[in-house]
Amino acid sequence: MKVKNIQKEYKFDENNYFRDGYYFEANLVGELIALFSVFFQARFFLKAQISGELTPSSIKSRFEKQFYYKKPHPFINFEMFDNQSSNWANEEGLADFLNIMLKLNEGLHQNIIRACYWYSEAIKEIGSDHQMFFIKMVSAIESLLNYIQIASDGLEKKIIRITENHDFTVDEISQIHNWLNVRRVRYKFKIFLKRYSYGFFRGGNRKAKHCYILKRDLGKYANRIYDARSKYLHRGEPMYISFDTKMVEAKYWDLDPTKGMLIDRRKISESKKLPRVRWFERLVNHCLLNFFDEQLKIDT
Repeated sequence: MKVKNIQKEYKFDENNYFRDGYYFEANLVGELIALFSVFFQARFFLKAQISGELTPSSIKSRFEKQFYYKKPHPFINFEMFDNQSSNWANEEGLADFLNIMLKLNEGLHQNIIRACYWYSEAIKEIGSDHQMFFIKMVSAIESLLNYIQIASDGLEKKIIRITENHDFTVDEISQIHNWLNVRRVRYKFKIFLKRYSYGFFRGGNRKAKHCYILKRDLGKYANRIYDARSKYLHRGEPMYISFDTKMVEAKYWDLDPTKGMLIDRRKISESKKLPRVRWFERLVNHCLLNFFDEQLKIDT
C-alpha cells in the first residue's frame, strides 16, 4: 500500500507560536500510523527511522531502531489478528477516511490525533500488558472529552454554593474545582461511550449469555473500567481483567465465565471484573469512528 501527497494545510500563521499551539511528537509519520491503526484496527510498528542534517559537503544521518513486536494468540482479538477476519479488505476506503480527517475543523485535529495515537499505542499492548492496554485506551477517549458537555449535578451545585458562602483561599478554591473536574471527567467518559456506541450492540440469541455485555449494562462496565484504571495509577491496585480463553467457541465472548476469583488470601468479586481487551478495543474504535462522522456533519 502506497501513501503519498498527504498533507494538511493550516490557516493560521505557521510562525505564530502560542501556549496551546499544535504539537505532536511523532510528527507526520506518527500521525499516519495512528490514523492507519484506527481505520484498519491493526497494529503498526515503526521498524526504523533515519534522521540527520544536510551540510555543504555531505549528509550526516542517524539510524534509530524502534521496532518491538510480540505476536499474540489470535483468539485474544481474532478480528485483529486472524487473517480470515482481517480489515485489510477495506483498504479502498482509506482515501475516504483520510479525506474526512482533512475536512474536519482544524481546531479538532490536535485532540483527534491524540485519541488516535493512544488507541494505536493501546493495541500494541495486546498480548503483552493488558493493564497498560486499558490505561492507554481510556486515554484515547479522554482526549475527546472536552467536546462532551454535561450539566452540574446536585452535589456539584452544593459544593460551589459552599465555596461562595465561606471564606476559602484562592488555592483552596482551585483544589476544589480540580476535584470537581476529575469527578466530571469520569462521568463524561461514560457519556461518551453511551453516545457514540450506537450500532455497536447486536441482538439475537446467544449461548453463554452471561459472557456477553448488553447495551443496558454499558454504563456499569464503563464505570468499572475507569475506576480500575484510576486505582491502578493512583493506588497501585491490579486490575481484574477477563482472561482470554483458547477455546474456539469462546472467541466471541466479551467476558470470561468466572463469578469471581481467589488469589492467595484475597477474594475478588465478580463486580470488579473488566471485559476482555477484544470487547473494549472494538467499542472504542467504533465510538471514535462515530465521533469523526458526527464532527464532519457538524462542520458541513
